[in-house]
Amino acid sequence: MNRTLPRSAALVLGTLDLVSGALVAFGVFVALPARWWPVDGAAAVLATLEVVSGLGLLLGARWSAPVARASAAVALALGLAAVSILAVTATWLSSVYGPVGRGGGIVLALVALLAIPYLVALPVAQLLWFRPGAMAGRAAPEGP
Repeated sequence: MNRTLPRSAALVLGTLDLVSGALVAFGVFVALPARWWPVDGAAAVLATLEVVSGLGLLLGARWSAPVARASAAVALALGLAAVSILAVTATWLSSVYGPVGRGGGIVLALVALLAIPYLVALPVAQLLWFRPGAMAGRAAPEGP
């Protein structure tokens, strides 16, 4: 078991990673109607990292903290890029296409808002939790 992470935190963060990986995979490979390799490739990498990170945390693997940190960094980078692109596109649609564009802009803004918890807030929280030196004060008690 990973002695640097309390078991309850590992269960919560591991479960959240698995849920995030599943939502990214579902959102891109099931919900999006068209395939485009930059989006598909980024989603495949992120979903894989999230699932591996979640499994490592749930199993208490020694390598789970560095993988979770890497997964959170990739998720944050891709999440900030996605939210920014969605916001800029929503603004452009609203300004160019009148009332119809405003409706499309609202949809894109809602998608960006739905992505923020999983692709921005959770990765920031994980990067703070797994930052080097932060684990020393949270060592799990030694068991028999």
